Amino acid sequence: MFPPTRYLRWARRLYGQVRFDLASSGIPTAPWAELGFPAPAQLDDPTGYERLHDAVAAHNAVGRDEALPALGTTHALWLAYAALTSPGDEALVEEPAYEPLVRIAEGMGVGVARFARDARDGFGLDPDRIARAMTARTRVVCVSNLHNPSGVRAPDDALRDAARAAERGGAHLLVDEVYAPFDALVDDRGVFDRSARRAAPNVVAVSSLTKCYGVGPARAGWLLGPRDVVARAEDALVASAGALPLVHAHAALHAFGCIGALARRARGMLAGKRARVAAWVQQQGLAWSAPAEGLFGLVTVPGAGDLTDDIEAIAREREVLVAAGAFFGAPSAFRLAWSSPADVLDEALARLAEGLSRLRSVP
Repeated sequence: MFPPTRYLRWARRLYGQVRFDLASSGIPTAPWAELGFPAPAQLDDPTGYERLHDAVAAHNAVGRDEALPALGTTHALWLAYAALTSPGDEALVEEPAYEPLVRIAEGMGVGVARFARDARDGFGLDPDRIARAMTARTRVVCVSNLHNPSGVRAPDDALRDAARAAERGGAHLLVDEVYAPFDALVDDRGVFDRSARRAAPNVVAVSSLTKCYGVGPARAGWLLGPRDVVARAEDALVASAGALPLVHAHAALHAFGCIGALARRARGMLAGKRARVAAWVQQQGLAWSAPAEGLFGLVTVPGAGDLTDDIEAIAREREVLVAAGAFFGAPSAFRLAWSSPADVLDEALARLAEGLSRLRSVP
C-alpha cells in the first residue's frame, strides 16, 4: 500500500554519518537526564493517556474534543488522511513539499494533484492556485507552515483564504504545522495559541514537540480538527494500534511539563544563527528563500541540475551534509539548517562553500 518515502530512506542512510550536520531540521534532542525524566514506577499510572489528551488540547488552546494525541507528526498526518479521505478521492498538495505529505495519501489509494508555491513569489500560499487546481474529487488540500523546505511562513490571512478555497470545493485544509511555533514558541503559560486550527472551521492541523523543542524520541504528536474529523481519526488510531502506549503518554506529559525550559533552550540554540547563514548565502552569490523565522531555508544553485549526487559527494569529502532538494521537488536546491552550535555551524558553512566552489568550477 505504501510506496517508499525516498527522502526518509536517504536521510536514514546519511544523517548522523557526518561531522557537520546542516540537514537536520529540528532543535537537537534534549537528553532525558537533563529533563529529569520520571522513574519507571511512575510510568504505570493508567491516567496518563487521558491527561495527555487534556495536555494536548491545553497546549494548543482548543477544546478537548478537537484534539487527539498521536505518535509524532507523521502518525498524525496518517490519521488525518485516514479520517478525511477514501480510496479514489484526491489530495491537493503543495509543491515543493515534504515528501510524506504525498506518500501517505498515495498509500491510502488517494490520487495526488499538486499546486505550486513558487520561488518567484517567495513561496507564498496562493488561494487562487488552490482553487484552480481543485477537482470534484478533491477532499484535502495539504500544506506545511512553516513551509518545508523553504521555511517561509504563510500569514494567517493566507491560511484563512486557503481554507475558504478548500471549503468552496467541499474539502478540508490540512496543515502540517510542526515548525509553526518558531520563533516565539510558547507563551508564559506554555501555550501555543496560533494554531491554524483556529483559522477556519474546516482546518485540520498536525504537529508535535519534535522539531521546535528537541523531544523527538518522545513522539509527542497530535491532530487538531473538527469534532467529527477527530472522532474518525480516533477510529483509525484504534483500528491501527488499539491504543497509544502508556509509556508514550507519560513521556509526552513530562515533555509538556518542561515546555518552558525547552523553549528557552531552543531560543538559545538559534540566537544569531539565521543572520550568519544569510550572510553566507550572500557571500556565495546564491539565491535562497530568506525565511524570517525557524531554523532552515532553501538555497538554490542556479543552473546546477539535480544536486543529489553532488550533495552526497560533499558529505563524503567535506563531512558536511545538507538535505537534497530533489526529495522536496526542488532538485537544483538544498535545505540548509542552522541548529548546530555556532562554531560548528561556521566550520560547516566554510566546508560547504569549498564543496560548492568545486562543483561550480567543474565544466
